[in-house]
Amino acid sequence: MRDFVLYFEEKEGTTAIMRWANRLSNVRVLHYADDRCWEPLESFMLGENVRREEIQSLMQAIYVRPRNMEELRRRYAMKVPDRELVTLPDNCSIGLKMRWTPPRVFYSGLPIFDLPVNRICKEYRHRRYYDSMVQTLSDAGVAPMLAVRQNVFKWALSKYHGDGTGKKGHLQFKLASGELTRHDIPKIKVNLSRFGRLLDQCRRKHDAKRQFVEQMAKDGLEVFPLLYEDFLEDKVQFFEGFLDRIDNPMDLVDLKRSLEGDIVLKRVHKGSLSDYVENHEELHRAYGNAFESWTPPLSVAKTTRES
Repeated sequence: MRDFVLYFEEKEGTTAIMRWANRLSNVRVLHYADDRCWEPLESFMLGENVRREEIQSLMQAIYVRPRNMEELRRRYAMKVPDRELVTLPDNCSIGLKMRWTPPRVFYSGLPIFDLPVNRICKEYRHRRYYDSMVQTLSDAGVAPMLAVRQNVFKWALSKYHGDGTGKKGHLQFKLASGELTRHDIPKIKVNLSRFGRLLDQCRRKHDAKRQFVEQMAKDGLEVFPLLYEDFLEDKVQFFEGFLDRIDNPMDLVDLKRSLEGDIVLKRVHKGSLSDYVENHEELHRAYGNAFESWTPPLSVAKTTRES
């Protein structure tokens, strides 16, 4: 039985994936006791002044066996005093969802100083953060995973749509809370030039993901890509592969039973493209076939690009 960490970027469906994973009897995903914030080690929770050593210390406390929850909560409260982490049992695979975001090497709270200093030190801080992550995961035997959304057309559209008006935001949380219904979300007219730039950005992110997998392999860590499209197509098969990767198989009947019902989150772009885009025909003609294939998922050298 292995623990795991899932590295992700926004709009890749990972909140839904981890909420489903947390339903499994042999898996627990770290989050807050009030069922909020499934990324407790993000800088927006820990603070912009968080240091690399603090993140490494928290991860070590999360993955150590036997785990001292009192010590873990004490360390976390030093950064976030008003939130409590869920209890993590020792008889489950423990999961952590986080972005690959190296902390700043310098923080004063003044952007006029912080921005240029951290940009100059970018390569240095990325290297130190990478080395500390490799050491932490290797020492604890943690299985690194990487969220991948192959359909870059849908990925870019999710980013473009944002809060429903073309600005940054997360419509799925408003739908889940009942603040909005799908009928409340107005159609948008997509600027093709802006969308094309966003699509190119998504493709560059795929290139960076592949480089990340290759580099980790050189350092002795096999990264398992979690494909969002596989999750949508067949949850049972998806989680069978997931559990196999962490050496923690589950009886098929129990697995199916765990995945029955639904979770609170709702897919935003579930229907036809014409349901939420005014100029859907020209958008689909221009970019609708954009896809970054990761099949077979573990053979990174064989990945191909289709567009």
